[in-house]
Amino acid sequence: MRKLLVMICLSVLSVASMAESSKTIKYQGQNGEAFELGTTNTITRYKEEERDSTCTRQIPYEVEECGNVTRYRQECNWRPGRRDCRTEYETRCRTVTRYRRQCTRAPDRRTCRTTQPRQICRNGTCRTEPGRRICDSKPGRETCRQVPYQDRQCTREPRQVCNQIPGRNICTDVPYQEYRCQMVTRYRSEDYACRRTVRIPYTFDRKVNADVEVSFNEEDTRNPLIDFIFSLTEGGEVKVKALDKSSKPVLIAMKKQGQSDIQDDFTKTTVNYSFNVLDKEIEMAPIKKTIQSVGLTKSSAYFTIGKVTKKDRLKVKLVIVRDGFFSGPKTKFNKTLTANDMTLKTSGKATQVVINLSKYGVELDDKKHEVSIEVSLNFSDDIINLKREPFTRKQNFEIDVP
Repeated sequence: MRKLLVMICLSVLSVASMAESSKTIKYQGQNGEAFELGTTNTITRYKEEERDSTCTRQIPYEVEECGNVTRYRQECNWRPGRRDCRTEYETRCRTVTRYRRQCTRAPDRRTCRTTQPRQICRNGTCRTEPGRRICDSKPGRETCRQVPYQDRQCTREPRQVCNQIPGRNICTDVPYQEYRCQMVTRYRSEDYACRRTVRIPYTFDRKVNADVEVSFNEEDTRNPLIDFIFSLTEGGEVKVKALDKSSKPVLIAMKKQGQSDIQDDFTKTTVNYSFNVLDKEIEMAPIKKTIQSVGLTKSSAYFTIGKVTKKDRLKVKLVIVRDGFFSGPKTKFNKTLTANDMTLKTSGKATQVVINLSKYGVELDDKKHEVSIEVSLNFSDDIINLKREPFTRKQNFEIDVP
């Protein structure tokens, strides 16, 4: 009875010491945790053994074989000489006289006429309007004639060319059958005892363990509630998913460092996770709303975006293209800028961005310009709960420079 009790205790301890392949941590503001993950995977390998077997080899032997064999003999025929003629064409040119129509017009002539006087009456009063002189201009007479000129006319004329082909022998190989006997080599199969190397499969359980350390940092959030699900693959990789259950949405930034020791019968992984919990509304504010109040001067560009609280994450790509009615479009400015390259003025829930173009040697003309603005947020760590949401906003404008 005592021996059975000891065996039961050892079995319980062994089960308790086995690490699970996945673990869920409920984050509610703690600084960090450490735990172990474990799993096994079945590996199939092969070992080589020599075993008795039967092999086959080919034994040569000689045998006489008779039959018809195709041979060839050369037969020649005399082909007498002959005259070979063909038609060739050559180009011949001559000068010919042609004619073209040439017209001239005489100068315009002026013709005039005098109108008859007429009586005009209005409201019982009449008056006589004298005649007046009206002149018109008529085109001069057109005269045409045929003017001769010299032209070159070429034609292709045939001529017969003949060559004498001398007589010669025409030889061909003519097949014929000849009965012959000869010795040929044939082979027969012979079995004999031998040893073969065979591959025998065998399986074993390969242990996979991981020591995981997790640290948390929280910025500008209230009462976060997040489930972090860690899982260990058979290859020794630790994967993590985050389920945000907070009343106020957050961004979860992750930094991962780790190394693995891979041996034939085990894999040991050590990995450190650092999570930073960020207020989503504050972080996404610069790109949450549309870009507004866009304007240009000859030496600057300005526009308004959402409130910027983390200047080091802000990037702006600005492209300014001048419309050219005659010369075509011309790119005046095309750069990606950080916060150090711009002036940021925050008021309330908005930030005005001012870019000094003269700093880059750019001066705009008082014409219409096509303006493209792309505002993006650059996170140094991976955001694991918003894989598909873009961290950029891009808009296009047409702006007149005053």
